[in-house]
Amino acid sequence: MNHTIDEDTHHVAPPERVESVAVFAPALLLSIELHRTGDDLDEVHLHAGGQGYWISRMIRALGAHPIPCAGVGGESGDALRSVIAADGLDARLTAMVHANSVVVDDRRDGGRVVVAETAIPSMGRHEVDELYSAIVGAALSAGVCVLAGTQLAAMFDPDTFRRLVSDLRRNGVTVIADLCGPPLHSVLEGGVDVVKLSHEELIADGWAHSSSVAAIADGIARLHREGAEAVVVSRQHRTTVAGRDGRIVEVRSPALEVLDGRGGGDSMTAALAVAAARNMSFEDGLRLAAAAAALNVSRHGLGTGRRDSIEDIADRVEIRAVNHSDSRTSDPTGLDELTKSDLYDRAQSIDLAGRSTMNKRELADALARHLTADGPHDA
Repeated sequence: MNHTIDEDTHHVAPPERVESVAVFAPALLLSIELHRTGDDLDEVHLHAGGQGYWISRMIRALGAHPIPCAGVGGESGDALRSVIAADGLDARLTAMVHANSVVVDDRRDGGRVVVAETAIPSMGRHEVDELYSAIVGAALSAGVCVLAGTQLAAMFDPDTFRRLVSDLRRNGVTVIADLCGPPLHSVLEGGVDVVKLSHEELIADGWAHSSSVAAIADGIARLHREGAEAVVVSRQHRTTVAGRDGRIVEVRSPALEVLDGRGGGDSMTAALAVAAARNMSFEDGLRLAAAAAALNVSRHGLGTGRRDSIEDIADRVEIRAVNHSDSRTSDPTGLDELTKSDLYDRAQSIDLAGRSTMNKRELADALARHLTADGPHDA
């Protein structure tokens, strides 16, 4: 952190305050990527990866100080220690017996082919205790904590999340949870400030039956009743839907061509955490989050972006209030919010005649007639 000198007094001015965010990132992995140079030569890149680590990178890109807490073990863990040190992140690492997961991707032809992938390890009781201590200390110091990176494996008892959230919030820490499945249910039991989900996770966990605004609003209301103060649901290539204090809003960011659709949701989570650390309003936080996601998917590399560009894009993000009852009345089936591909899949599932020749509007109308004839459903 740099200090500035006052030329008149020659005193060292205090450094500019940099907000910190603790990140619970237990599922840390080693990413090995094969690329081809412009001279048609092979090259190999090593990166630290995993949801929590990508979130940490975007937190840093936004000008805040991330403190990722994770376990490392085995040969891959040794490599991760070096990669993380070279990356310059202030990580608090806990030793594990088992090796970290390794993913090998072949990107030499421009796409992504997974060559090999090892399993994410479970953690022993004493290792969990050490990691728990690390994240509690970092979170109490930072005042804001992100819980992420556990969807791929049951690394430890999900009740650990309930205990962790309860301990942190009891001590004034703001908690943002990017979780699904049993870990999400555990943090809801403990009470959580912000839950971030993709619409796929929302549907898979049974909180909503479709990606329509009306269905997502219902899911947000359910999550609120279960213990979430605010909920943010990202929908790939569509508007984000968020709710807090009984108010539902749609968030629309400027359209940018997508180079890599992965990582947009993680960038959104990172920005929500930075906004909380900066005491920004919920809506301003949504603007920053939508801008970070939009810029990240337009770039190569997860958790990357420029702070100045993200803040410029945030100024152009639109937020509009959604009247939940009106949205259900105007489109009770939720079909208008689906893509043509989604509509076709639904038509195929019921063997709807003539579906292959229908446009999006015709598919929606035909499915609506089917649903009305078959009784009320939430699409």
